[in-house]
Amino acid sequence: MRPFDLYVRNVFVLAMAVAGLSLHSTAQGQSRVEIYGIVDSGVAYVSNQGGSSAIAVVGGGGDRPNRIGFRGSEDLGGGLRANFVLENGFNVATGGLGQGGLLFGRQAYVALQDSQLGEIRVGRQYDFMIDLVPYTAAASGNGGFYSFHLGDLDRLGGERLNNSVQYRTPNVAGLQAGVLYSFGGVAGDFSRNSARSFGATYKYGSFQAGAAYTSVNNFQAGLGAGVSVLGNSLVGPPVNANFDRIDVYGAGASYQFDKLYTAALFTSSSLRKGGGSAILRAYDIGATYQVMPATFVGAALTYYTMSPNRWIVPSASVDYDFSKRTNVYLQFVSMHVSGPNAVAELFVLPASASRSQTAITIGMRHNF
Repeated sequence: MRPFDLYVRNVFVLAMAVAGLSLHSTAQGQSRVEIYGIVDSGVAYVSNQGGSSAIAVVGGGGDRPNRIGFRGSEDLGGGLRANFVLENGFNVATGGLGQGGLLFGRQAYVALQDSQLGEIRVGRQYDFMIDLVPYTAAASGNGGFYSFHLGDLDRLGGERLNNSVQYRTPNVAGLQAGVLYSFGGVAGDFSRNSARSFGATYKYGSFQAGAAYTSVNNFQAGLGAGVSVLGNSLVGPPVNANFDRIDVYGAGASYQFDKLYTAALFTSSSLRKGGGSAILRAYDIGATYQVMPATFVGAALTYYTMSPNRWIVPSASVDYDFSKRTNVYLQFVSMHVSGPNAVAELFVLPASASRSQTAITIGMRHNF
């Protein structure tokens, strides 16, 4: 087959995938299916939960959220591949399902990928804010799960969108971009519960950077931030606050200096309801240093503003790797808030009864 004919065929195949048609390739190629995951647990001390200190087993993951997944790929020939991912989240302390009890609540999509044209994914997926995690110093190694951003309003904790279609370009000289649209699933109203996301990343040697934007209509906040916003309480748990829309954008960069990894990030999350708006801005900077072949230390500082409130969150960690797959860690994160009618509330923890909250976690993580 001539190169031009092959190109036309692949364009046609991708178009059919977008239209939702079923195509069968006569090419015979290799297939593979992989089982992977993370099992992470430990013990955490929290200085203040509703007025009292607490010690508890961290079942959802102290350093990283627990998961088990299945991903597969089939070579269809001519640079074309079929891919899929099914990923479940779970609580190792109880054996319960994560993400509200969904079987594959973390990810569930099928994809068609062309080496020259890019990849189309359809299903339950992350929006493009997830691509900024490598630049989020606190959430990518210094402080662990509890140091993820305030209320996860900027979606860096890994928020998913149902009924979504995503396109990613091929990686060209280190640059990759993408677009996603999530259908709301409401008959006769295409905008209700719908979402859109755009993103781009660039990598050159030890330097990488990225930017992303996500907008979600009829947004429902499920995590606490220790403050009321536009008449909705975000003090939890539980939290069930509804907004007309949320618009989130961010940009970050990182650089690897031999044994020193540095990262910085800015995000802005605009909540809208009934003609009013409130903006949470996050500034994140930190570093990790390899002090010995198997030992890493890190520190980060995250600063938030949402008028008239301010938050400052320092975090630190020590990690020791027994192997490439198994490590133990000690993590520290502390939140301090100033402003009226606000209390400290670290990621996924019950709110403090004061303006401060500290968590110290010791745990173990195994990747497979």
